[in-house]
Amino acid sequence: MAKVEIRGNADLRKALRQFTPDLEKQLKKELAAALKPVVKRARGFVPNESPMSGWAARSFSEARFPVFNYSTIARNIVFTTAVSKRNKNGFSSMARIINKSAAGAIYEVAGRKNQSGQPWVGTKASGSSKGVSRSINPNAGEQFISNLDPLTSSLKGRGRLIYRAWAESKGVAEGAARKAIDKATSEFYARNATQKFRKAA
Repeated sequence: MAKVEIRGNADLRKALRQFTPDLEKQLKKELAAALKPVVKRARGFVPNESPMSGWAARSFSEARFPVFNYSTIARNIVFTTAVSKRNKNGFSSMARIINKSAAGAIYEVAGRKNQSGQPWVGTKASGSSKGVSRSINPNAGEQFISNLDPLTSSLKGRGRLIYRAWAESKGVAEGAARKAIDKATSEFYARNATQKFRKAA
């Protein structure tokens, strides 16, 4: 699942929710306003048609490789202002943009690690190793990636949809989001200094 995260303090959101729910509501509104333009731009980068005929919708089983469908990919590029769980480094995200569809995530980052695609093992290879190509064509991975738009680098990573939109926002979205977080934090402490907090009902 491809995503862009704005890291923040989950404890702040918990405090806002418990003691100043109006500030949390305003923060979520301002975070949404910051991220919506990036989501819209990212959706606009989704090709109307599959980059390869073999990746388009087909009648047989789609279980092994998700099909490319413009509508599915576009509508599954979304944002959320829910606080994420802390990662192994102790960070959580205040808000993030997510590419929820499998095909969308593949289009987003394919070739990021290797421009030649996954190592080829062929259809007769045994085992269940992941990250390898069992195509009958040993050059399938490289040909697949060559049919995609080039990767765009941003401060959050490299990709073709979310990361490209993030790069083209030139820091505006992140600046607006961080400003909203700073504003909520400052207002929370200002209120804390002048009144006794009680948990919201």
